[in-house]
Amino acid sequence: MALLFESQTHLLRRCLFDAHNEVGVGFPEEAYHRAFAVCCRKRGIPLAVKPTGQLRHRGRLVHTFRCDALAWDEIVLELKAAPGGFVPEHLFQTLSYLKFWRKPLGLLVNFGQEKVHVERVPWAEKPLVVQEHYTHLRAAVPQELRPMLRALRRGILQIGQTFGLGYGASVYARLLAVEWQHAGIAVRENAFGRACFEETDLGKFPVDALLAGERVVCCISALKENIGPYELGKTQAYLRALDLPVGLAVNFGKRALQIRGVVAPRRRVDAGG
Repeated sequence: MALLFESQTHLLRRCLFDAHNEVGVGFPEEAYHRAFAVCCRKRGIPLAVKPTGQLRHRGRLVHTFRCDALAWDEIVLELKAAPGGFVPEHLFQTLSYLKFWRKPLGLLVNFGQEKVHVERVPWAEKPLVVQEHYTHLRAAVPQELRPMLRALRRGILQIGQTFGLGYGASVYARLLAVEWQHAGIAVRENAFGRACFEETDLGKFPVDALLAGERVVCCISALKENIGPYELGKTQAYLRALDLPVGLAVNFGKRALQIRGVVAPRRRVDAGG
């Protein structure tokens, strides 16, 4: 079976290798960007350099995307100069660009080593699958919080149905903040929680979560397989730091939108106390 855009990617790879060979090893990323653009221009390859686009929701700007290059208006290129090789965030970034521009193929490129490394990244929109788990919340949710939790759930599902899967966590967090605010729920994106060690107050630190209505902590992740121990532990730590009873862990994951209720951990009691 022929590869998607096989002839075009062959030409792009030649330009990528030529740019690296001519510039040499060890230069900053921008040097390879420029060399690659010059090579494409000389070979007649249509290339948009650093195109930008805006993601909006409810009339508000949520995020501005800028990929490194777009060839033939079909292939997204993300160019790196990373001596240590690719990290997961590089792949997630490329997937977000493919999703936003609705392109079927990306090339993730690393100029930062002795040889150029090119990774093909295909993309296609997937049907939305929703997985929900609220067992832990049933006995812990105060009655007055139930309407807010239902409203938060509606907002999460609305974002999932409108935008699908494929963006990064920060984009989904901003989308949710806009959606919940549209529904009349106050949202704080820069809350601070108090960290403690035994009886010692360590001070206040930023919380990597949304605080909805000053009552519910919502930890957002994306492009993960599942909501795992880290996401659950983080949500519980923030509940303890903010002295709140319940929260939500939400993952706009690789294959499903997952929502899980989380209960604040019990306070530890010294055996001798």
